[in-house]
Amino acid sequence: MARPDYGRARWYGAHTNGYSNASRPGANDINKIIIHITQGSWSSAINWFNDSRSGVSAHYVVRSSDGFIGQCVEEEDIPYHAGNWPVNQTSIGIEHEGYGNDPGWLTSNLYNSSARLSAYLANKYNIPIDRNHFLGHKQVSSTACPGNYWDWDRYLRLVRNYAGGSDSSGGSYDKVVGNGFGARFRASSSWGTSTFSSQKHGVDYRFATPRKVKDTVGFQFNIPRRGNYDVFGWWAADPGYNPRARFKIRTARGWIVREYNQRTNGGRWVKLGTFDLRRGDMEYVRIARHSLGNGYVIADAIRIRSA
Repeated sequence: MARPDYGRARWYGAHTNGYSNASRPGANDINKIIIHITQGSWSSAINWFNDSRSGVSAHYVVRSSDGFIGQCVEEEDIPYHAGNWPVNQTSIGIEHEGYGNDPGWLTSNLYNSSARLSAYLANKYNIPIDRNHFLGHKQVSSTACPGNYWDWDRYLRLVRNYAGGSDSSGGSYDKVVGNGFGARFRASSSWGTSTFSSQKHGVDYRFATPRKVKDTVGFQFNIPRRGNYDVFGWWAADPGYNPRARFKIRTARGWIVREYNQRTNGGRWVKLGTFDLRRGDMEYVRIARHSLGNGYVIADAIRIRSA
């Protein structure tokens, strides 16, 4: 492989003894991210993964001093990183330079660079950004990795910001915001939480009975520049859900409203249209509780990408 999957990484490769060839992802093939610490230098991890004696590897290795990222295994393949085969099969492994008993290695550059990488992965594979899907190595195997100093609150906050914010992949803009994205997702207590449908985008979704009130769900994005963007919605569909759910899109010329049938097209990205969006960090899409249709209004996830 000459090029890395992730645009900000450099390809180094791993020895074939350290991973299995695969053709991921199929349905739910990649649904979690495992955080590791190298217990050594960045270069020693890169070299060890390429050594036939190691029998281990990981997808990515993040350097402490400047956040530089090396990729050792293609995302579609399965490195032996978690000490747990079922977890290996369904995860991406990210190593971080340092030692688990020394927090000095956990620099801002390392946190920010790794979080940007994880945001790219979360958007690409629809991985919910929460502690059920972002796991430390010690949660899935008998090890102390990544130690007790890894700041999960800080890390997931950064991942959520990058996932819904400015371009994380180094390429065209393509971001998802949904339930579980922290401050970038807004809903009042009137919107219930449900895991009823398997068509949900993440671990759950929001629902509300239609009322003629000002009670919207908001999805905040950081659009890097003015231009045309494709906007998509994701919802769980059901014959009892709303056939006229109202989506509000903030365009460069003001808000526009579109209605969509949430009794059909569930469990996939539905294109809401292509819109001229102004640069900014704000709520670009809202879902209204007010509807002329009957049945629950569903709020799950929104995706915006460069047209």
